[in-house]
Amino acid sequence: MNEMNCCANLSNLVIYRALLSDPIVNALRRPKEFFAPELEGLLLVAAEEKGLTGIIPLEYLLSAIVHEQNVFSAVAEKNDGKIGEGLARAAAHDIVIMREFVDDVFNRYKNHPLLGNYTPTVFRPLPGRSKLEKILLHAEGDADGRQAVRILCSYYNDYGYGAMLDNGAFAWNGELEYLSGTKNYSDMTFDKLYGYDYQKEELIRNTEAFLEGKPANNVLLFGDRGTGKSSSIKALGNAFFEKGLRMVEVKRHDFAGLPKVMQELSRWGKKFIVVLDDLSFEEFEVEYKALKSILDGGLEVKPDNVLFYATSNRRNIIKEVWQDQNMSELHSRDSINEKISLADRFGIKLFFDSMDQEQYFRLLENKAEAEGLDIQKEELRAAAVKWEMSHTGRNGRIARQLLDYLHGRS
Repeated sequence: MNEMNCCANLSNLVIYRALLSDPIVNALRRPKEFFAPELEGLLLVAAEEKGLTGIIPLEYLLSAIVHEQNVFSAVAEKNDGKIGEGLARAAAHDIVIMREFVDDVFNRYKNHPLLGNYTPTVFRPLPGRSKLEKILLHAEGDADGRQAVRILCSYYNDYGYGAMLDNGAFAWNGELEYLSGTKNYSDMTFDKLYGYDYQKEELIRNTEAFLEGKPANNVLLFGDRGTGKSSSIKALGNAFFEKGLRMVEVKRHDFAGLPKVMQELSRWGKKFIVVLDDLSFEEFEVEYKALKSILDGGLEVKPDNVLFYATSNRRNIIKEVWQDQNMSELHSRDSINEKISLADRFGIKLFFDSMDQEQYFRLLENKAEAEGLDIQKEELRAAAVKWEMSHTGRNGRIARQLLDYLHGRS
C-alpha cells in the first residue's frame, strides 16, 4: 500500500479515532504539507518529555496507541483481558489500519539522521514494548489482526492504559477528588531490605494471593520506627507492577473521602493496595471511624480489587491510656473494644522489632560492601557505636543516615 493510501486510511479508524486529534499523528499523516523542522521539533520535545529512544516517530506512535482510553482498552482492562466478539472484530479492523501506518512511519524515519536513532537525556522504557512491536510492526501470519487483539487484550490486562500505564503508585487528592500519579516513586526492592524474612514472606504471600483472585487480608505492619515497614510496602509496588498491582496512598485528613476513593478504584480492573502510612490516632480523634466503616461493616463496602496495608508504631493504632482499665465508665469494656476494633479489621499483623547490636552491625557491613564504601570493618563498627550515642535506636533508617554521612566524608 502506498504512503498516501495508508495515511488516508487512518480516517477509517473506529475505536482509536482519538488518534486523529493528536497533532503529531496528524503531522505524520501529511509529511509533505507539514513544515519538516517544525514536526522534528515537536518529536524532539516528545522524546525528552516521554523518555523515548530509537526511531522517535515510531516510538511516539506505539506510546500514543496504548495510552489512549477507548471502549476497547477500558473493557479489556476491566475484565481481565476478556472482550466480546463484536468488540474484537472492531479492534482487529483498527489494528490492521494502524499497522499499515506504523509500518509506513518506520520506513520513512528508520534512516533519519536525527530521529532515526535518538537517545534522550533520561530514558523511560514503555512497559511491554516488545509485545507492541510484535503486533504492530512484525505481524507475520496475522493479516486479519485477530492474534494482535488477543495480545493487546493481555497487554491492557497486565499494564492498563493512560495513567495506569505510566504510574505504579498514586496519591489521592482529596480536595480535587482524583488520583494523582506519583512521578518519583521509590526504587525500593526486597533485596535491599535486610532481615525480617518472615514478615516479608507473609507480605508477599498475601499480595500474591490477592493478585491471583484468592482470599487475602488487609495487613497492619507495626513496631519500632525505622525498621522497614514503609519500605516493605514500597517494595511490593515495584515487585508486582507487571502483574497489575498499583499502590494508592491516602492521607489521614482524607479519610472522610474514602467512599469516593473506593468508587474511583472500582472503575478499574487493576488490583490496588491502599497505603495508610504511619497510622495512629489519639484517643480524642475520630477520623478512624470512617476508615473502620470502609474496612468492615459500613454501607459503602470495599471493592474486591482493593486491600488496605497500614503501618503504625502502635499495635492497636488508637492510643490507649490507663484510664481505660479502670471502672470509672459504666461500660468500660465497651471503650476498650472500640479502641481495638480498628486494628481488628487487619487480618494479618506483622511485627517489626528493633535489631540487636550484632544484627545492626551486619546490616551496616552488608550495605557498605554493596555500595563500595571504603572502610574497615572495625572502623565501621566503631562509627556505628558513636553514631548510636547521638541517634536513638538501631534500625535501617539510622543505618542509612550513618552510611550517607560516611560516604559524604570519604
